[in-house]
Amino acid sequence: MPWAGEAGVDMEWPAITLLATQCLLLIVFCFFAFFNYLYGFASLWTPKIQRVKPSNKQVAVVVVSFNEKNVIEETIKACDQLTYKNRLIVLADDSSDIETIEKNRGIARAHGCKRVEQHSFVEEITRPDGTHYCESIEIWESPGFVFFHRPVNTGFKAGSLKKIHNYLKGRGIDLMYLLDADWHPQKDAIERTMEVLEADKKIAFVQTKRVSSRDGMNLFQKYVALHEEGCYYSDFEGRQVLNHPTLFSGCCTLLKLDVIEQVGGFTSGHLTEDLDLTDRFWLNGWKGIYLGSVVNYGEVPFTYEHFRRQQERWAAGSARALREFFWPILKTDQLGGFAKFSAIRQNAYFTSTLFTGIALIVGIITITWLTVNRNTYSAEYYLYLFSIIKGPFLILVYACILANFIEPLVMILVKKRSYEELFHLPMSFWYAWGNLHTYIAGNIKGLLNLKLGWFCTPKFNRDNVGHLPRIPTSMRLLNIFTFVAFLGFYFSEGWVFGWRDEFALLWLPAFLIASVK
Repeated sequence: MPWAGEAGVDMEWPAITLLATQCLLLIVFCFFAFFNYLYGFASLWTPKIQRVKPSNKQVAVVVVSFNEKNVIEETIKACDQLTYKNRLIVLADDSSDIETIEKNRGIARAHGCKRVEQHSFVEEITRPDGTHYCESIEIWESPGFVFFHRPVNTGFKAGSLKKIHNYLKGRGIDLMYLLDADWHPQKDAIERTMEVLEADKKIAFVQTKRVSSRDGMNLFQKYVALHEEGCYYSDFEGRQVLNHPTLFSGCCTLLKLDVIEQVGGFTSGHLTEDLDLTDRFWLNGWKGIYLGSVVNYGEVPFTYEHFRRQQERWAAGSARALREFFWPILKTDQLGGFAKFSAIRQNAYFTSTLFTGIALIVGIITITWLTVNRNTYSAEYYLYLFSIIKGPFLILVYACILANFIEPLVMILVKKRSYEELFHLPMSFWYAWGNLHTYIAGNIKGLLNLKLGWFCTPKFNRDNVGHLPRIPTSMRLLNIFTFVAFLGFYFSEGWVFGWRDEFALLWLPAFLIASVK
């Protein structure tokens, strides 16, 4: 480029700033893509997991429930079929629906339970005026079953688990196999996980595989299942092969209660209490094991709106964990250098969508700026600089895009060999990417510590799902506006510069689906 004097230097800065921003964003995406590839390919090997003959310690099988009347009976039946004999099934219920509460009482009676009239467990309740009072927790007991009902779901799932932790501690029980209300464990899950947990004193938990029940799934659930299951078949498995930090994912997990107490217990009110607890395990030198040979079957959201709300909660909770644990993870001596990056990647898993939003905005700004300043020195300087790095830049961009597909492709093509699911893959990603606004909102709330109420993804009996909600009008209008904006953006690229932008195939269908769903 010819020298243009001081005026030329001034005109170079917009081009340099835009290109530098794009390069920084690409570095961030390469960070996430690297781990997707690493764990995806590592999962092709079988992890080496140490095992010992399990002891016969008593294990509490804790089922956490909140107005889950449609699925709870089947889950309890699955727990009754567990082959481990020295177990105590605990139904930890926060239900507010009278019909559900009475149904759970009936389950307790069927297991021989009697109501405990005298005990010390109470729940503190806040009145609308801000004052507090205590109400007794309802407890039913038999030798093999406990129904533990809180009058309000203060602190959400973690609040319930804190109370259950204290209850089990009082009974001298130190091991808990944790389930959500719709997850059915493998019959020998406790024996198989205890073999691993007791093989190493530094293991705090054993996480098992979660797979969606295929019978009776609607088409949307088949799309969603590809994303969730891909993590267990590929990402979790790859981490275990490489002995990288393992995540406790909220249920289908055998945990040591004394270790949970040692690291501070469950954080009441946290939207992702599992990641919060996992971070504290890591920071205190404890580790988890992923045991993919033990399978639990459960549900994924029934509708796009349920999925959207679930993802917002996960994004907000993960962003909060990233905000609270980023520096402690970087500074700890309990994790090696590579393990620290892996742990940060886990905390920032949903935050990557925030960077995606920023990248799209930067792209629109760049095209608009190039259009307005077409044939000027500044615009030509940007195109000149970009031409220098165009080859490797585009290779990395496409590699980052492809990295999103690694987990489900490994699962479909290698692990399950369920090739028909390839037809669901495009819709699976379009549904997820159409949630971009929701992910961004959740991240902002979590990073800025803004209040976000709990949303429990409803669990349904597939034979009687009842009324299913649609996405709110305000969100649909936002998606329509985004679709139109992207349509204009991609058209402008072609009209002004003659560029054919293949990313239109990623984003236009996603926001069109989000607009009409």
